[in-house]
Amino acid sequence: MARNPTNLTCTECGWSTTRWLGRCGQCQAWGSLVESAPPSAGPATATPAAAAPRITEVSADAARGVPTGIGELDRVLGDGLVPGAVVLLGSEPGVGKSTLLLEVAARWAAGGPGRGAHRTLYVTAEESAPQVRRRADRTGALGENLYLAAESDLGVVLGHIEAIAPSLLVLDSVQTVSTPEGPAGGGGRRAGVVAHPGRARGDEGPPRGGGHRSAARRPPGTSRR
Repeated sequence: MARNPTNLTCTECGWSTTRWLGRCGQCQAWGSLVESAPPSAGPATATPAAAAPRITEVSADAARGVPTGIGELDRVLGDGLVPGAVVLLGSEPGVGKSTLLLEVAARWAAGGPGRGAHRTLYVTAEESAPQVRRRADRTGALGENLYLAAESDLGVVLGHIEAIAPSLLVLDSVQTVSTPEGPAGGGGRRAGVVAHPGRARGDEGPPRGGGHRSAARRPPGTSRR
């Protein structure tokens, strides 16, 4: 008896087919095709909650950057950190990404020109809390509004976000955080880790930058005193 058409997807490259094959037709991997949900017909037309305004009627104030207090970083970011934005910082190991992010977190927590003092959460998924504290002692990155959590489980990280409600979250690093979908690592896992904190704070599609090592975000709806 002939089989009914089934959607098959390659676990290596994502190629799809309805034919039963032993090898992927795109990347040529053997035994990599598994059954998956058939592709949807696409989203149905829905009524917008509000009409699209003219671009001249849209205020740019919500996307105005707030300085971090580190001049070169602010120059690279444009104007500083934008509310609701996600910044992914990547480079070769050992160049000082964690030290830089700890300094950003400490300065943000302390406040300064263009910004007030705000609760800031630094999550380390690679080092222990005492290790980060020792580095903070050496660099002077200490402050009452700077919170530190050593955690690699995304669910627990989201719990810290809900409890502390930070205006800035630093996650070092996204590639070592595990999600409900699986262990740490991989491009798909990193994308999920970056997306979840924004949903926890009611973010709607924050912009993303390149890189994969460490992430800093400023949740939306925070004051810019």
